[in-house]
Amino acid sequence: MSQPASPAAPLSATDIRVIVLGAVISLFLAALDQSIVATALPAIAGQLGQVELMSWVVTAYLLTATCATPVLGKASDLLGRRPVLVGCLLVFLAGSALCALATSMQTLILARALQGLGGGGLITLAQATVADVVAPRERGRYVGYFASIWAAAGLLGPTLGGALTQYLGWPWIFWINLPFGLLALTVTDRALRRLPPQPRGRKRIDFISVLLLLTSTSGLLLVLSLGGHRWGWTSLPLLGLLAAASTAGVLFLRRQSRVDEPILPPQFFRDAVVGPVGTALFLIFGGFLALAVLVPAWLQITLGMSAAAAGLVLIPLSLGAPVTATWTGHHLKATGRYRRPPLIGVPLAMCALLGLAFLALRGAASPWQIAALLLVAGLGIGPLFSASLTAAQNAVAPRDIGAVTGALTFARALGGAVWVAVASALVLGLALAWLPDLGALGGLEELVRRPLSDHERSTLGQAFALIFSLDALLLLCGTLCWARVAERPLRAQGEHYEAPV
Repeated sequence: MSQPASPAAPLSATDIRVIVLGAVISLFLAALDQSIVATALPAIAGQLGQVELMSWVVTAYLLTATCATPVLGKASDLLGRRPVLVGCLLVFLAGSALCALATSMQTLILARALQGLGGGGLITLAQATVADVVAPRERGRYVGYFASIWAAAGLLGPTLGGALTQYLGWPWIFWINLPFGLLALTVTDRALRRLPPQPRGRKRIDFISVLLLLTSTSGLLLVLSLGGHRWGWTSLPLLGLLAAASTAGVLFLRRQSRVDEPILPPQFFRDAVVGPVGTALFLIFGGFLALAVLVPAWLQITLGMSAAAAGLVLIPLSLGAPVTATWTGHHLKATGRYRRPPLIGVPLAMCALLGLAFLALRGAASPWQIAALLLVAGLGIGPLFSASLTAAQNAVAPRDIGAVTGALTFARALGGAVWVAVASALVLGLALAWLPDLGALGGLEELVRRPLSDHERSTLGQAFALIFSLDALLLLCGTLCWARVAERPLRAQGEHYEAPV
């Protein structure tokens, strides 16, 4: 029989600041490695060869990171935040070192997959760890800070990656992770030991559920990555992979209702807060990422902008979201209510998308007009970042904080993967239907590189206009889901930490 844990001294304000600092560094590392590699890919392919495998350097990281988030979130509930967070940091650093030392493209891809396992855990654990030491009513502010860190990493990554590659060589985009990772490890480990432990009982991770979830998720992500490029959408290999992923997904969901410690507890789907929040995130965040992918392609394909200029126009989208995410955090602290900000913000983003659709249909727009609409879109999406995580964490018992954080992170990542793939496929499908002379297209990147006539650019502008309008419809569906979220007062007092450390 387990013995009660000895009481631990309450955390001081300094302890909390140290823990939050470590969480911020951990999140920054994971976010940075999703974008820092992009500008280094030509140099990597030039040295290691096998250019046809180049995209997998990015895909491998995103695939394993997505799969890891719900599993490691639940593991941290059962095993404790500190050992899982430390383990994720060590795996991430080991993966980074192996990436820097890679001598072939295959080795680099495998190392990136290992790095993604650690990175996916860091994203979830950073947010769950802050929830352990900050009362629900205060958490929205910190989620706003996390949104700022995520935006900064997204903006800094390509620039830093290009500079390190040019002046020091591409391995340094991975070596740079080591000092920051060791810093995060140092500043958090001692403070996390002071969290009061839970009475230890027999708790086991259900590895069959883990295997089924990994099979289902990785299968689906591979379908989305390979569909329309390596294999046709109706090809037998792709349909077979989709069938295997769907079967594993069904078996996983059935098993969750039968095991003692489910990775995605069925009560999450039935809860009046967690269920609608997860669905809204899947739709709205998916639409947000689809916008971030489609706008640069639209600017280059139909308006003739360079890749660098398109990237600059996209910056307001990344800057707007942290502003309103931080404001929403302060609103949550002052009022204890979370439903209203996204109900105001997301419709503004919908209007911005319709404005972009009008400009795409017209076929002429200034960079300032586009940047202004993207700023409005970012400002509109921002409140969802703070409100969604705070509402869901407030709705569950402390013992499920890691699981619900992992579930929401998983919903965001999966929504982004699905809707980016769907939007890209729709653009290419419309291009093929309306401009059959273009022939087969391997992806938006190929369309960007092709010389196009004015008629072709105008026609493709109509395709983008339709997709932007459909994206606005996707945000509308997400808003309707958010409107179903129950309003529960945010607790203003700190909670007893229930996970072992």
